[in-house]
Amino acid sequence: MNSQITATRNASRIVFLDRDSLPERIQIPPPKHPHKWVNHPTTQPESVIDRCANADIVATNKVKISRETLLACPNIKHIVVTATGYNIIDIEACRELGVSVSNTPNYAATTVAEHVLMCALNLTRELLSYRQNVIDGHWQQSKVFCVLDKPIHNLKGKTLGILGFGEIGRATAHLAHAMGLNVIFNSRSTHQSDIAQAVSFEQLLSKSDLISVHCSLNNQTRNIIGATEINQMKRHAILINTARGGVVNEADTVRAIENGRLGGIAFDVLSQEPPLASSPLLAIADRDNVIVTPHIGWASEQAMQSLANIVSQNIDAFLAGTPQNIVS
Repeated sequence: MNSQITATRNASRIVFLDRDSLPERIQIPPPKHPHKWVNHPTTQPESVIDRCANADIVATNKVKISRETLLACPNIKHIVVTATGYNIIDIEACRELGVSVSNTPNYAATTVAEHVLMCALNLTRELLSYRQNVIDGHWQQSKVFCVLDKPIHNLKGKTLGILGFGEIGRATAHLAHAMGLNVIFNSRSTHQSDIAQAVSFEQLLSKSDLISVHCSLNNQTRNIIGATEINQMKRHAILINTARGGVVNEADTVRAIENGRLGGIAFDVLSQEPPLASSPLLAIADRDNVIVTPHIGWASEQAMQSLANIVSQNIDAFLAGTPQNIVS
């Protein structure tokens, strides 16, 4: 166990259950208030209660905190989620038991938006296919100066539909607009934008050449895009998911790729992470029009350090009696 401990009388006990969710090179600034901090690289479900037993504050990225854990660990006063999404926490139980929860917002807009546009460019310009042409020696054997066996399309002038228009969705819209795309969006919340047009969900599906998913995962959004919705999309449209696994039905997406209904997909998030060998997306991951990345859209060096800084600030704000980024 890798432990970072600052011992002081009356120190708050802080436990980070999955410190390896951030690389070691990204340092979390020590909170200014007296504390004792213990890092666990990873934590299995059966060890959560034991590791949280004496904690005042629990930090977690993907380790679930259940009602059972909260009841067994009455010392817990605050949970800091080292991510923006907090569906791993039993929020209702936290409210009932007086445990506050903070998340880590506003750190990943630039890095995720850049990842989306990178994937869009890769897929519309057939980058992976043409790179493979060079690796396989096709260019070297060409009778002319280039290889043009697959059509290349410009992004400029295409329509990008953004599902969910929070900070990351808006950042993606700004980058896309700067590149000359027409941007439309659908959101459960009301947003005004000078560069993007609000449309219905059905219009988003039918009008978009590319769809980028940026909504949270909850009971209303789980499998919000499946076979029915894919059939409403333009034939050969591109679908990009950097939000949460489970928002898009993976099996239906795979069938759409195999049937030629979708032109391409880029998934940075899967319903099971790390994925099982049986994941349907892994079975098609070697196709030229498929990009599956290991949940790294958020992970630029700058974004990860910003996240680490916010985590420390959240803890200090709670200990100072002025909690910030509270979701419960």
